[in-house]
Amino acid sequence: AEDPPPVRVQVTDGDKGLVWTADEYYRLRTVHRLIGAMVGGLPGFRQQDQVHGLPLQLSPEEVTLAVSRGWVTLYEAPDPLADVTADEGGAPPAKEARRPPQANRKGWGVKPKPGQGAKKARGDAGGDGDVARMLANTSFVTVPLREPDEGDGEREEGDGRTVQWTYPRTGTQRARCAVFADLHDRGLTMTTGIKFGADFLAYPGDPMAYHAGFCVRVVPDDAHMRCQHLSGWARTAHGARKNLVLASAVAAGNDGDGDDGRLRVEYLTVMPDVEQSSNARYRKV
Repeated sequence: AEDPPPVRVQVTDGDKGLVWTADEYYRLRTVHRLIGAMVGGLPGFRQQDQVHGLPLQLSPEEVTLAVSRGWVTLYEAPDPLADVTADEGGAPPAKEARRPPQANRKGWGVKPKPGQGAKKARGDAGGDGDVARMLANTSFVTVPLREPDEGDGEREEGDGRTVQWTYPRTGTQRARCAVFADLHDRGLTMTTGIKFGADFLAYPGDPMAYHAGFCVRVVPDDAHMRCQHLSGWARTAHGARKNLVLASAVAAGNDGDGDDGRLRVEYLTVMPDVEQSSNARYRKV
């Protein structure tokens, strides 16, 4: 059987990627262990924020790993605001709106004045004049409701163009990508760890089936660390039944062979002291 084509990822602002089809999302999750986060709304649940649907949003580290392994191809969708058509019909400016009558204390509307209905009937209320005044000085924007190439499967000219992935650009970003790739190579599956004050959560398998065992924080190798910060990170991770992992990325050429740009990842694991915890009596002898 032929290998499936690379997953198409739309590049967005903020160095993130969007995946628009269910088949590509399933392949990224089951084959490549890239989880991402659903950010789309479900048509039947427009007023909720608990369950999301497509598109799938990939983090910068996930896109960087996928690009380096050849799992995805990147493209940039056309800007929907580039084709804005303004109303240039020369409609007369709207007249200054009168202040509506205030309701009385009992909540009933104010009784119309004599002849007010006849005056309104003589005007063009509800006609073309009101429509022209409402549309004066307005503009129209085309909002895309689907992935640009969705439909007949053929890409039309201008639907999207391939882009060059420029992330990471700083030392901190390179360290995050190096740690993410190293943990992925070790068989772990990562998601964002922002809920627990960490950079990543590391799972032994799919997050739908496993509990995260590690809260991973990426720290500079030569950074000075305050005891209060270390204690807070450890208490947060241990309170959620996870181990705290401090990861650093150092140049692999520090052994005298020269710096070739490669990074070596080092880890320090902070485990809870079971003897001093409230669960010590449950420890197996």
